[in-house]
Amino acid sequence: MKRKTTAGIIASAALLGTALTGGMATAATPGTAHATAAATTATAASCVYAEAKESVKIRNAKKVNATALGLFPKGRKACITGPSATGGSYTLCGEHSSYWMQISYSGIKGWIPMMCTVNHGEI
Repeated sequence: MKRKTTAGIIASAALLGTALTGGMATAATPGTAHATAAATTATAASCVYAEAKESVKIRNAKKVNATALGLFPKGRKACITGPSATGGSYTLCGEHSSYWMQISYSGIKGWIPMMCTVNHGEI
């Protein structure tokens, strides 16, 4: 029985992707694929996160009447994706403020009221 090399497996996957999508696919060299995977893991591992004190809606802008993109449930953690910023004022989670936090939670990127979170650090 013959063994396939990593490069052969990657090339086969690229050809299969081309056949399934009808598009163009390229195979990465094994060293490049490994370096890319390591960089992605390092980025995810260095996420500074916040935990929701109460369930809040993730908004597309820094104001309470902005379009809701999803829900950030109480007790869950999300990656903070930018510095806090002032926006529309609110009275939520027992606090009055105009500070908002940009997060990424479960594939949704948007803004939540900063006073509705507890900042914990890196995960």
